[in-house]
Amino acid sequence: MKREYPLFIIDRTKSENYPNDYIVCLDRECGFVAQVFYFPKDEMFAAFMEKMHSIENAELAGCALPLGDKRGGVVLQIVDFLYYFEISNQIKNRVKILAKKALKKYLHAETDRTAYGDLGIENQIKQMELNLEHNLRNYDELVSRANDKQYADYMLDLTRATIQTLKNWRDNVIIWNTNLK
Repeated sequence: MKREYPLFIIDRTKSENYPNDYIVCLDRECGFVAQVFYFPKDEMFAAFMEKMHSIENAELAGCALPLGDKRGGVVLQIVDFLYYFEISNQIKNRVKILAKKALKKYLHAETDRTAYGDLGIENQIKQMELNLEHNLRNYDELVSRANDKQYADYMLDLTRATIQTLKNWRDNVIIWNTNLK
């Protein structure tokens, strides 16, 4: 029977309480919730992997992908399962395969979406930069609309931070894609 819903849901909304990305696997037998960690250095990645391998039934703990060239790696750690199931070799293998697929899906998640025009990462960056330029050219008007100079400066700083976040995301995707080939 074919699913009428996606197998994986990727949640990239980070907050103070949940600073990592999450992936939910909606498999009917052994679905799970996993947390994604990015380790920028090999030492950090190796230390985390050593702890992960010491876990009983490590096949159910998640999977990892080293990025090489002293760049660390990406780890998908399963934090909870959606269903209760009896642990068997078949289930362990299924979870291992699904975790690898989830990590691959996460790393290859579409960054250029074209549902409503071109909403790719490059166009988002250009749009935010145009927005920043417009507000800087019309700074006095921005201050009058905000009714507070500090608030207007805060909005400009927030725009700059958003641009930097988008650029960092773009650069990480490039690194992941080049290391997966």
